[in-house]
Amino acid sequence: MKELWKKPGFKILVAVTLIMFGLLIYTATSSGSGVSSIFEFITNPLQKISSAISCKTNYLFERKKTVDELYNEIDMLNEELQKLRTLTVDYYDIKKENAQFLKYYDLKQKNKSFKFVSASVIGRDPNENYYGFTLDEGKLLGVSVNDPVITDAGLVGWVYHVDFNSCKVRTILSPNTKVSAVDKVSGDSGIITGGQMSMADQNLTKFSLVPAQNNLKLGDILVTSGLSGMYPIDLKIGEVSDISTDEYDASVYAVVRPFEDIPKVKDVFIVTDFVGKGNIQTSTIDEYINKD
Repeated sequence: MKELWKKPGFKILVAVTLIMFGLLIYTATSSGSGVSSIFEFITNPLQKISSAISCKTNYLFERKKTVDELYNEIDMLNEELQKLRTLTVDYYDIKKENAQFLKYYDLKQKNKSFKFVSASVIGRDPNENYYGFTLDEGKLLGVSVNDPVITDAGLVGWVYHVDFNSCKVRTILSPNTKVSAVDKVSGDSGIITGGQMSMADQNLTKFSLVPAQNNLKLGDILVTSGLSGMYPIDLKIGEVSDISTDEYDASVYAVVRPFEDIPKVKDVFIVTDFVGKGNIQTSTIDEYINKD
């Protein structure tokens, strides 16, 4: 026991205990609030724990409310995104319409008698080897069979089938197309009719039934003659890229590159009326011109 008293730690412990005991006796006898103080001394830590639990609970509820708000914000953002997408589509539609209008205006200035229907390619038949296509306009806007199909670059083809809101087009790359044409430089005349599939794949067509004595030259420009009444006069077609002789009948023909890139064409004009439509001016080559 003597050894225990000699240790400094034990002496400090005894001193602190005596001091605490004295304080408890003093507070109990002086103001009557000793019990209260003791009670507070004991309960304060419990209150702190309770307060911490309450704060955590409130935080969780507030967090749940924030999640709901985030979901609402996501919904609002999705609505805004849809509106922006719609505006974007409208923007490109308007941009496309404006571009078509400018082309229409230029064509109209040069061909005041033309009546046009603006149309877009909505489909291509994979079994059609000469790049025929379907357009998004038809009888509703006055489109009829044999109407020429053009762009501002030149002749593309003709309408061979019409529905209420659509029509089908054969291009000048197809052997089923016959267009009376003339060389604007030399004056030589003939028939534009599609060649082989390999030619169509290169965006090439043929200028056939050319007189044996001709003055065709590479780079010459071909236009419609307007003889049959199916196509207006002087529609641009293409330029001569080669002159050759048919291996079967030794007749002369020219390979023509259309001014329009027909396999890639997207927007066109259907000519529904023009001066001279349906008026056949000559029948020199009945088999072909009547088709034209």
